Amino acid sequence: MTPNYFSALTALVGQNAIAGPGDGPLSAMIFRAGFTEIPTEAAIMAKLAELHAAEPLRLLRVERDRLLAESDWWASSDLTMSAKRKSYRQALRDLPASASPSLDDSGQLTGVTWPTKPV
Repeated sequence: MTPNYFSALTALVGQNAIAGPGDGPLSAMIFRAGFTEIPTEAAIMAKLAELHAAEPLRLLRVERDRLLAESDWWASSDLTMSAKRKSYRQALRDLPASASPSLDDSGQLTGVTWPTKPV
C-alpha cells in the first residue's frame, strides 16, 4: 500500500484516535472524544515524506520475506541443505543491507539484484 495522508496521520496518532472520515485534510478528520494531541499539518506532511522514503525498503523486505518463506522447507530437520541453497538464503537475508532499493515512476521496486534461486 502506497503511503497516503491517512496512513501518515495514523502513524502519528494511532488508528484508534480517528473516528472518521478517511483521507484528509486534517480539518475534515474526526477524532475520538478526549483525544487532544492532534498533530499539525506540517507534522503530517513530514511523516508522509518519511513513509514515502521508507517505502522501497519496506517493499524489498516484503518480497525478501516471501522468498525466504518459500524456501523454508529446505531447512527442515530431516533435510540437508545444499551449499547453494544456504548461499541463496543468506543472500536474501543480506539484501536490506546490500541493496539500494528505489521505486520507478509506476511504483515498482528497482535497484535490487535478486539472487538466483537454486534448484
